[in-house]
Amino acid sequence: MAKSGFLLLGLLLAVLLGPAARAQTCVPTPNSGACFKAYDAITGQEIPKFLCVGRAVRLRDCSGKGLNPAQIYYRQAATTVCSDFRDTTTTFTPTAPGPLVVTQNTQGTQGGTQGIIFSQNYEVLATPAPAFTLTVCGPGFVQVTVTDANYDQYFVQIGNDTPMPAARNVTVTYPTGGPNTVTVIGRYNQAGLCTGVAIRTFIPLPAPQRPTLRTLTVQGGTAQFTFGALQPEYQYSLQVADGAAPGGYRTVAPVAAGLTSFSLPNAPLPGCFRLLLQDACQPTVASAASFSICSVALTGTSTNGRNLLAWTSTGSGSYTLTRTDGTTRTTLPVPAGATQYLDTAVTCGTVYRYRVSLSMGVTTSVSDEVAVTTTSGAAPAAPRLSASFNLRNQVELTAVVPRAATGGQLTYRRNGAELRVTAARSVLDSVLTPDPARPVCYTARFLDACGNRSAESPPVCPVLLAAKSANDTGSEIRLTWSALRGPDTTVAVSYRVLTLSPTNAVLASVPVTGRTYLDLSPPADQQLVRYRVQATGAGLPGPSYSNVATVIRRVKLVVPTAFTPNGDGLNDVLELKGRFLDNFRFTVIDRNGQPVFQTTDRARTWDGRIGAAAPVPGAYVWRFEATDQTGRRTSEAGTITILR
Repeated sequence: MAKSGFLLLGLLLAVLLGPAARAQTCVPTPNSGACFKAYDAITGQEIPKFLCVGRAVRLRDCSGKGLNPAQIYYRQAATTVCSDFRDTTTTFTPTAPGPLVVTQNTQGTQGGTQGIIFSQNYEVLATPAPAFTLTVCGPGFVQVTVTDANYDQYFVQIGNDTPMPAARNVTVTYPTGGPNTVTVIGRYNQAGLCTGVAIRTFIPLPAPQRPTLRTLTVQGGTAQFTFGALQPEYQYSLQVADGAAPGGYRTVAPVAAGLTSFSLPNAPLPGCFRLLLQDACQPTVASAASFSICSVALTGTSTNGRNLLAWTSTGSGSYTLTRTDGTTRTTLPVPAGATQYLDTAVTCGTVYRYRVSLSMGVTTSVSDEVAVTTTSGAAPAAPRLSASFNLRNQVELTAVVPRAATGGQLTYRRNGAELRVTAARSVLDSVLTPDPARPVCYTARFLDACGNRSAESPPVCPVLLAAKSANDTGSEIRLTWSALRGPDTTVAVSYRVLTLSPTNAVLASVPVTGRTYLDLSPPADQQLVRYRVQATGAGLPGPSYSNVATVIRRVKLVVPTAFTPNGDGLNDVLELKGRFLDNFRFTVIDRNGQPVFQTTDRARTWDGRIGAAAPVPGAYVWRFEATDQTGRRTSEAGTITILR
């Protein structure tokens, strides 16, 4: 009862609800004649099996049964759908890759009793933008490598050119022209409508310029380069010539495009270098190399007080050799085409530093610095010595050594005994007491910086002068002196007697033959008379002077024993007479011990008066006190009588 009742109720509901209700039941429909097809919404091309993500699909019934489109429903899902059909839209766009089942639900045939459910299986394919690398080469070329693995086939289009087939992971160089774009298209073999497209733009590179390698300077094992500004769009490398390398050069270091100088430690020296420009493509499309610049190898040795420099280079051009000694830099005169130079303007024991540079058009190569210490096995020449007294009666010795040698030491000797060992070229002998009867002679030897000792110089004997009064008054003075001896005894010697003032001004200069002189007219107003002998010749470079000889003449006072102040015009006053009365005091004292006359001026006289009183005859005492020109004090005393 219950079972048969339910069946009858179901049939009744089916009759009452009609075809729409019957279509909701999944009923196998073999041989039903149901049919629909999928078409590309853009091209109208039929799509038998594969759909594309993002590309619209249009569905069309192909059963031929004249169905009402308002009663044809479609749904898309992972499996066949049996219910909930609400949408009669026939166009859809797949959004995700993978299997897709499209189910069609239609009404039954005219007068039929049930709807028809029909499904078809499809594969939705992804269409991502293909991955690829793009490298801009020299002007007019790019390199493209398809790295994508999603599609079965690829095409590359440069600008507006025809797309060209491209293999995966194969780098291809393409010419450019027109729009600066690269388009890569990916396609499937079984679904030609499923394509992925990737587009990139690029900036063409400027025309490559030949790099300019300007200088190469070697410093130890490091090569230092300078070059002109580089183009940042390209890559650069420093290369050295190598016959075993492809193209004759091998790369030793990359160089950043922002640099204008570069140091290469442990450089392959000697060598010829160049700077190579290349684009980033492999293989390279654009390439330009600088002119080659070759290193210069310099060596230096010293023998016999001379420095020999030699250099080699595989480059060609003109050489310049420079020398530095301390702070002075000198360019040496190297003949054109020479590869060695003998430097003779050097001093033994001195360290000289040399560099040679090679000019090759716009490039210059500078060698490493070579330090050479000048050495010699030959003894230096004997120094030339001169000797002369200064105005303080010190002997000034001056030695001239060969080639103005720096360093070294001189040994000065006086009469064979060592006077001084010093590097000085001039010394003073200030402990000598001049005596013409005992000549003094000097010699010198030079020890150079290399340890080589010269021979003794020829002796030099300065003039030794003596002077003394020839009479009691000192109105005549006799001079005698020793002979001048110089480095060349074959050259005659001439003498002049110089009379000096207290300030060393020359008052008289008299040429003399022989080595004695009698001065008959010495300066009358000088208590101290000073003389000097000037000698020339004997191979000396200039005059040699003797010591200054001084004659001290006595202060002389003359006082009469009496005078007669009687007005007869004869012997009326006391008058002082004498010599060199420059600084004195004269006093007359009476019998009571009282001073009656006093003067410090030799021109002042005394008429015997004491004040206004008339002269008083009788004896008076006088006292004389003086300081002479040498500072010595003297005093005298006596009596004078006033007569009527």
